[in-house]
Order: sequence, then structure tokens, then C-alpha cells
Amino acid sequence: MNQHDDFAAVELPMAAATPLAYALVNRIAADHGVRVLAIKGPLLQKLGLRSQKVSGDADVLVEPSKMSEFCDVLAGYGWRDREVRFSPSILDPHSRTLIHGNWPCDIDVHSYFPGFFGNAGDVFDFLWESRIERELAGVLVVTPSRVANGVITLLHLLRNSSSARHDAQYTEVMTALAQDMDAEQLFMLGRLADVGRCRQVMETELKQLGVDGPFNDLTASELARWEINRRTSPQATTGGWLYAITAADWRSKISIFISAIYPSTEELRKDPGMAESDPPGTGQDAGEAAAAGHPDVALRISKPFQEPGELNGHLVQGA
Repeated sequence: MNQHDDFAAVELPMAAATPLAYALVNRIAADHGVRVLAIKGPLLQKLGLRSQKVSGDADVLVEPSKMSEFCDVLAGYGWRDREVRFSPSILDPHSRTLIHGNWPCDIDVHSYFPGFFGNAGDVFDFLWESRIERELAGVLVVTPSRVANGVITLLHLLRNSSSARHDAQYTEVMTALAQDMDAEQLFMLGRLADVGRCRQVMETELKQLGVDGPFNDLTASELARWEINRRTSPQATTGGWLYAITAADWRSKISIFISAIYPSTEELRKDPGMAESDPPGTGQDAGEAAAAGHPDVALRISKPFQEPGELNGHLVQGA
């Protein structure tokens, strides 16, 4: 048994567990001298950015240079990485999902937040300088400013394809930000857009909130990756593999395709849809099923996204 297992010795309902997880992370970070900001989840309700909702994970943003160190610290409290089947990522890896046998919620530790194309360290420093505190589970936790939390939430929604749920959240956040926008918050919003290099992906939102241009702050390759990720997000695993095959040189395409269709037994065991006893090669059925759901898969592999010369992608792990 881990020396810190007694922190959560009773079964917790999710509505209580997630705020407590935020409070726990905040305390551990302070004790170890690591800068960590609580984001998303119940903080949005505390900041008047969304209505009440039970969150299944505690999202935190850690100073990028301390990402591995802080996850090791949390491991000392019984939080371990969730094992998932490997799939390529279109955007750079940005988080690790940690689970604990005595807690029903996860902790998602982010080293940066997708949609910010600025230097991760510079973005974190800016968010830290404008940090505030809000109460969760009877404890004051450190979080970015209200405007920054709004931007992070909008980036989360914008990087996924539209859905009814996301549309409702989007409207809620935009309405809340617009109602309380004053000169000081507008200045901070513009500065965050500059430091974070998120002007182009948030052009519509920034204009509506009163931020002036210019807005073209991304390279063609950065914008292409963002758009491809957004368009393929409903089939994230399939989209990741297709992007990896597209971005690879011709010698690598075949080996990546084989990895997608014939995952190892170890990788299959990480997939909740596969039984642990499935024999090697079962991945062919999964691959054929995926192709059946996407009849144009063969065409997409050879010519999927029409971004010639701009898809210098990365075959990397993470989501």
C-alpha cells in the first residue's frame, strides 16, 4: 500500500471527489514548490462561466518544465498513468491522465493547452501572473483569471467539431464573457491572445468580444494541423492514424499502416473494447471494422487532406 493511500480511504461520489482532487493537487503542488493552476471543471461555475455540472476529472495546468517531476510526485500519492492504446496525435502531446484506485475521478495534468501556439512556458507565466484564487471543497485553489479560464474553455470547444452540447457550452461562455467585459479585461484578453498566439483560431470570438486585429498569427502548417484535428475529432483515433500516414514519407507509410491494423497484443490489452485473452492478429478485425465505417479510408490514406507541402506532422503519443 502506498504511504499516502489514506488520503481517500472512503468511497466518494463524483460530485465530491472532483473538487477534492483539485484541492489535493493544489496542496501537493504548494508543498513541493511546483506552480500549478486549476482549470476547467467546477472552476467555471465558480467564475460564472457555466451552469452547474458534475465533472469526472480534475484538470490542472503545470509549469511545462515541471511536468514529469510533478507527475512523479503525484505517483507517490498513488496516482498512476491510465494505460491507453497508442495512437498518433495530430497536435503535440499536452497531457497525462492519472487514475487512483480509491478515487472515482481522474486527474488530467496538462503541460500546455491546445490552441495556444505560443511558447508553453511563456503562456504559463502569463497565466500565473494574473492568477486568482477560488474555493473548492472548502480550500482556496489557484486558477487563471476569469478571462483566461474563458479562453481555455473556448479553445477546448473550438478544437472539437461542433455538437449540440458544445454549442450550448460555447454560447454560455461567450455570453458570460461579453456581459462582464470591461476595459481591463479586454486588455488582458488581447495580451493573452498575443502571448498565446491564439488569435487566428479564435478570430470570431475575439472580434465579438471587442479585440482588434490582426489575427493571422499562425503558420500554414500550424493552421492545417489545427483544422485537421478539429475536423477529425469525432473519430480521433482514426484521424490520428490517417494523419500520421499522410505526413510520413513513403517508406514509413506501410509500417505505420501495419501498426494501425495489426496492433500488438500488449496494445490490444490497453483497449477497453478488446478482451485480454484476444490472440495476436485480432487487430485486423478492428481495422476492417474501422474501414467499414469509413468506406473512403483507402482514398484518405493516399490523399486525405489536400494540404500539399504543409503537413510536416509528428507521429507522437498523446491526445
